[in-house]
Amino acid sequence: MRLAQLQNDFQVYLQDSMQGTSFKEHIVNDKQVGASKRLGIYYDAYRLRIIDALASAYPKLNMFLGDAQFNQIARNYIDAYPSTYRNMRWVGDQMALHLHKTHSKQPLASELASFEWALGLAFDAQDAPVIGLQALTNIAPEQWEHMCFTMHPSVQMLNFQYPVTKLWQILDAQELITKQAKAKQAAWIKQANQSPTAKVCLVWRKALSAYYKTLDSNELQCLQTVVAGQSFGDLCLSLQAQLDEQAAMQQAAQYLSTWLNDELISAVHVKA
Repeated sequence: MRLAQLQNDFQVYLQDSMQGTSFKEHIVNDKQVGASKRLGIYYDAYRLRIIDALASAYPKLNMFLGDAQFNQIARNYIDAYPSTYRNMRWVGDQMALHLHKTHSKQPLASELASFEWALGLAFDAQDAPVIGLQALTNIAPEQWEHMCFTMHPSVQMLNFQYPVTKLWQILDAQELITKQAKAKQAAWIKQANQSPTAKVCLVWRKALSAYYKTLDSNELQCLQTVVAGQSFGDLCLSLQAQLDEQAAMQQAAQYLSTWLNDELISAVHVKA
C-alpha cells in the first residue's frame, strides 16, 4: 500500500472508527498492546486535542455549560463537523450552528458561541490602518457631506435575540462573586433563556484587544449607512427622520467622532 493511501485511511479512522476498520489490518496486533488499543490511543488523542482547541476558542461557553456538558457537546461537534482545516484555530467555526440545532431550548448557548467567535475574529482580523479626527482636517468643510468611509476589517454587527453581552459580563466576573450571588445569576440565566430581547452588538478590534457594545437604533442605522458606502450627508439625512436638521448634524458628528476614537474607520475619501 502506498504511503498516501495509508495516511488517508488513518485519517478516515481518526474521524470515524467504524468507517476506518480496514486500517486495523496494518497495525501490529500482539498480546501486549493490541491493534484496537494502539489505535484507540490516537483516536482519543485526536479528539482531546480538538476539545482543547474548542475550549480555548470558547472559554465562556465552557464555563456556562460546565466541563462535562461542554466535553460531550464538543465530541458531538467533532463527529458532526469533521475538521477540514490545517490550522486548529478555525476548527470551531460551526459551533454556534451546532448548538442552534442541538440545544434549541438553551438559545443563550448558541448566541454566546456566536459572540465568542466574533471576538476571536475581531482579534484575528486583517491588519489595516486606522484614522483619527486629524485625517478630516484635510477635507474642506463644503466637501464633508460627500465623505465616505471604509470600516476596519475587524468590524462586525451581530443580531442577538437574547442578552448575551450581559451573560458574558456575568461569566467574566463569576470567579469573584459569592455563592448567593451565583444563585441569583443562575435564576437570571434561566429567565433570560425564556425572554428574547433583540439587540445588535458591534464587535471590533482596537489596538490589540477585542471590544464590543450594544447599538441603539439610531447608531445602528448610521453604521449601516456607512457600511453600505453612503456618504456623511446621507448619514445626516437618515437621522432627520427622528431629529431636526441641526440636531441630526450634531448627532452624526458625535457618532463620527466616537467611531474615529474607537478606531472603527480605516480610510476616508470624498465621493465625486
